[in-house]
Amino acid sequence: MPVFKNTKRPKDDSPPKVEKVVRKKSPQTLGKIENFEIPLSPQGWKKLRQAGGLQHLTINTLPKDLFGSASRPSNMQYVMLRCYSPGTLAPAKFGKKMAKFGFDDALMGQAANLLSHSQDWKRYIRTIEEEIPTHSLRETQDNLWPGSFMAAKRLQEQTATVEGTHDRTRRACGKAVEEYSDAEDEATPNAALLVLLQQITHLVEDTGLEWVLNRTHFLAKFGGERKYNAYTDGVLRSTKHSDVFSIVETKRTMRDRSKPAIIAQEACELVAWLMTSPNLACFNDHFLLFSQDRHQIFLTCAKYKKELEDYLKENKATEEFLVMETFGPWDAENSSHIVHFAQIVIAAILIAQANS
Repeated sequence: MPVFKNTKRPKDDSPPKVEKVVRKKSPQTLGKIENFEIPLSPQGWKKLRQAGGLQHLTINTLPKDLFGSASRPSNMQYVMLRCYSPGTLAPAKFGKKMAKFGFDDALMGQAANLLSHSQDWKRYIRTIEEEIPTHSLRETQDNLWPGSFMAAKRLQEQTATVEGTHDRTRRACGKAVEEYSDAEDEATPNAALLVLLQQITHLVEDTGLEWVLNRTHFLAKFGGERKYNAYTDGVLRSTKHSDVFSIVETKRTMRDRSKPAIIAQEACELVAWLMTSPNLACFNDHFLLFSQDRHQIFLTCAKYKKELEDYLKENKATEEFLVMETFGPWDAENSSHIVHFAQIVIAAILIAQANS
């Protein structure tokens, strides 16, 4: 009979050691400021800087482990970029401020005239005005079929439709806008805004410009290894040399639900764009950002300042800020809102065309 040896492990044979995995804290955790809010003024920014203990730091001396991407910046990273946002102005206020950004009544009138000559545009606006859903539209309906704007209509309608229910039904049931569910996927408002911008722009002849869905990359580099990456959801660019004249950022949720995070991301993208292409602030020295948060569209203008660029790139002392002036929301399913918004878009295209 075979003899089997005792294979028991000796008592002094310790089990193999299991190394503990120490997770590195994220920039968002390390750079968190309690009760963080987007500052509305230089005074608010100074209070935020003090709350974060950042009085003796700049963006070029901030510890590198506090840098997140533009989509997830740390609170301290945002503060050191020297940005503030004085609140959102209603769309009706744009007319009073537009000269500051290079717009005027002549441009807006020219835009209105171009829109008035498009039959597809008129039918598109009619379908919004009369709340006609896309499933009811057919090419044989000459007086309703929106033609080149059909894709924009379908995508905007899809953005405002969650679990099979469109916002028009929610309104009829007395549901407040603040209660609306998020869009089903961020890709939908992203495509909806870009396609709408494309079709509006197509009404202007020989622009030499195009709206693209490309996630355009900007790299913001500071002292040492300090840097972050910014990726937009789309851009308006030249068809000749790819210069960027406007950027696009979209979200599936409404702005008021994630306002600090949304504005901080937009600020980081604008700063990275400024550092990459300071000469492309062609709207009377302002950069232009279009955004859509669920079904609501916003326009943000941010003025280029040489002193701020020098602070960002060369660590020079400055009292300047990147001031983000935002207008909105324009409701993508409201006909009068979209007519006004389209006039601004065409006027912006005419300005960019003159500078391309």
